[in-house]
Amino acid sequence: MACPRCGPSPENTIWDGVTLAFNRKHLLPTLEPPTVSQPQSIDRNTTRYLQNQQLIPYQAVRRLVRRVITGKPLTMNGMKAEAHIATGEEGDDGDEDKEDESSAQRGTRSERAAAKVQLEMLERLEAIPHAVEGLRRACPSLGDLFNAKFGEESVIRNEVAPDVYRRFFIQVCAEESVLQMATQPALDSLDAFVAAPNARTSSALVEIPAVHELLSFERACARSVPERTVDICRWISERGRTILNSLIKKPELLPMANCTEKPWTETGCCYGLPKIRERPWYPKLKHDLNNDVGGKRGAKCSKFYSQYGERRLTGGIMCVWCTHSICYGFHCIPKGEGRNDVFSALITRWERAPKRVIYDFACALGPYCMTREPVFFANTQFLIDDFHSVGHTKCAPAAFLKTYCNVDARLSYINSSAGECGNSGLGRIRKSVSYMSQGRAILYSKVFLCIWNRLRIQKLDQ
Repeated sequence: MACPRCGPSPENTIWDGVTLAFNRKHLLPTLEPPTVSQPQSIDRNTTRYLQNQQLIPYQAVRRLVRRVITGKPLTMNGMKAEAHIATGEEGDDGDEDKEDESSAQRGTRSERAAAKVQLEMLERLEAIPHAVEGLRRACPSLGDLFNAKFGEESVIRNEVAPDVYRRFFIQVCAEESVLQMATQPALDSLDAFVAAPNARTSSALVEIPAVHELLSFERACARSVPERTVDICRWISERGRTILNSLIKKPELLPMANCTEKPWTETGCCYGLPKIRERPWYPKLKHDLNNDVGGKRGAKCSKFYSQYGERRLTGGIMCVWCTHSICYGFHCIPKGEGRNDVFSALITRWERAPKRVIYDFACALGPYCMTREPVFFANTQFLIDDFHSVGHTKCAPAAFLKTYCNVDARLSYINSSAGECGNSGLGRIRKSVSYMSQGRAILYSKVFLCIWNRLRIQKLDQ
C-alpha cells in the first residue's frame, strides 16, 4: 500500500473515519487497534496538561478584541447611518399587513431597533480602550498597532482599517494554541526574519499566513516593514518558544523497538508501514483513553465527534490516504472515532511525523498530539480539509488548509478531498460488511482497498 509518487512515507497524510462497520455481537477480543497500550509501553509520567497556550494568555482581552473587530466597520458616519436607518426606515419595511398598524406601534418598534443598534455600537466603542490596554499588557507594539487601526481616533476620523489587519487580529486572538499558528519550523523562519527583516526572510513566512499577509501589505505600502511590526513578530516567536519549551519535558524522541506484530487478520490493524513502537502510557492525563464525545466546548470549536452508524455496529475503520487517494492503511475502531486513533497510528507506525496531517477534527487533534509527544509532532501542521471546514465556525484561520493555499501556491497540488473520494468507494461495500463476522469484514476491507489502490496507481501511470 504505497503511492509511487508519494513514497512509503508521504509528507501529506489525509485521515478520515469511515462507517465501514460490522455487528458488535461479532466483536472478538483479538481486535487490537493501535490505541491499545501494552505492558511494555513507555510510561510518560511527566506529561501533564498545559493551560493557557493561546498567543494572548488573557481570555477577557481576546474577547474584547473580537468584539471590536467583528461586524461592520466602526466609524462615526457608520454609527449615524445605522441609527438613521433604524429610526427612519425600520418601521417602513414591513409586509402589507403591517400597514394597518398604528403609527404609535411603528414608532415603538423603530425606537427599539434604534436602541439596539446604538447599544451594540456603544459597547464596541467602550471595549476599545480596554482592548488596547490588554494588548499592550501582552505586547506594547501589538496594542499600538491595534490602537492605530481600530482605536477611538480612527473611529472619529472615519478611517476603516484594511481587512488584512482584521484577519491578523482574528488569528492573534484565537482560542487555539499558538503552536497551531506557528510550528517549530515556522518559529525558526520567524527568528530569521526578526534577525534580518528583508524581502527574502519575509517571503519564507508563508507557514504563518496571517503574519505573511501583514508583512506583504506593509511592504507594498511603505517599501519597508515598520519596527513596530518587527517587535510583534519577535513577541510571537518568544511566546511560541515559551509554550513549546513548556510542553517538552525531556528533549528526546520515542525510541524505536522490535515490536512483535500480530496478524492483521486478527487485530484489524493493517498498515503499509511496520509497527516500530508501542503506544505510551500517560498516567497524569486524566482523560487520555476516554472516547471523544460531542457537545459544546465554550469558546472553542463546537464541531466535535459524533457517533457514526447504528448502535449495534462497531465504530467503523480509520483510513489514511495520500493526496492521490491511495490508502496507506487502516485499522478497525471498536466503538467510535477519536483523536486517539490518528495519534496512535502515527506514533506506532511513522518513524518521523508527516509534515501535514489533514483531518476533519485537526483543530482538536493538534493540541492532543502536542500535549503527549511535542518533540515528535513539533514540525507537523494539523489542518482541516476544505470539505469539512464548513462546520468549524469558531476555529481560527490557521486551522484550515485553504488559508495556507491562499498564500503559498505550491500547496495547490494537495487534493484535500482525496480521503472523501476513497470513502465514497468504500461505501460500495458498507452494507455487505455490516452482515459479516469480524475476520471476514477485515479481510474483505483489505482486499477491496488493495484493488482500489491498484486502480488508482494505474490511472497515475497513464
